[in-house]
Amino acid sequence: MSRVRFLPYRTVGELGISWGGWWLERDGVREPLPDLLPGWDYAATDTVGLIVEISGQDILDATGHDSVGLFELVAVVDCPSMLRRFVVKHRLTRDQHQQVELRISLPAGSVAQKIVVSSFLLLAEDVEAAPRAASRRGSRLAFGPARTVLLEGDASRFPTEAVSFSTLRYEDAPWTVSAVFDGLSDSFMGSVRLLVNEDHELGRAVLTQPVDSHLGNRLKLEVLRSLIAVVSTHGLGDDGEFPPDSIAEVVDSMSKLFLNRSLSEAVQMYERIPLKFDRILHAGVSA
Repeated sequence: MSRVRFLPYRTVGELGISWGGWWLERDGVREPLPDLLPGWDYAATDTVGLIVEISGQDILDATGHDSVGLFELVAVVDCPSMLRRFVVKHRLTRDQHQQVELRISLPAGSVAQKIVVSSFLLLAEDVEAAPRAASRRGSRLAFGPARTVLLEGDASRFPTEAVSFSTLRYEDAPWTVSAVFDGLSDSFMGSVRLLVNEDHELGRAVLTQPVDSHLGNRLKLEVLRSLIAVVSTHGLGDDGEFPPDSIAEVVDSMSKLFLNRSLSEAVQMYERIPLKFDRILHAGVSA
């Protein structure tokens, strides 16, 4: 059911403004923005946006204002888990017919888990008050399409960093999980990293897109095993309730996805029946 908005001033209907669908641009290729971003990685830089068609006279007739140049288009990307907001604005000209492209670049490592995209037509400055006409800067006169997009795709679940293991004096493994935290309620994004060894052949392979499916499954398997091992060294609560975006909550969701078991059940199996845990892990990741 669509949301009905009641505002104390006149707003713009479909005749004055046409909102195009949100799109995703990656590596120079543009496509419609999906609900679940495929192949998304925390180390990737993507661009989202939309195109808006403006009919100036229809907007003026709808709002009661005398110049299209009083308005601006705004696109917003919010990431709740990272407490980040990205905004782009475009002040309209006085032209009666305008086509505006709004683009927002999402820097690598700046968003996680999900984003919420939205767009608006706003009054760009304070104007003299008139009956039933918006007069305050920032008044929303039209609402574009709002979407929630999940970022878990088929790439890594958490931030990835390419490093030289020889420089860090680590063993020559292709990758490892770094987890530094005080408790399982700590933020997953602020505590966990996948370190990929750029000196190792397999490490370089997972840093190159597209990743071979067998190698990708091996990476998921080993990462999830490492995370379960880390969690097993810390006590889990009895109620199975975890703070949103916490280490326990994220690993619990991964456990349910790949193992079809809660985090508590997965940890118990890992500790008590490790061979069965391994079989279920292989079966779940390869499915």
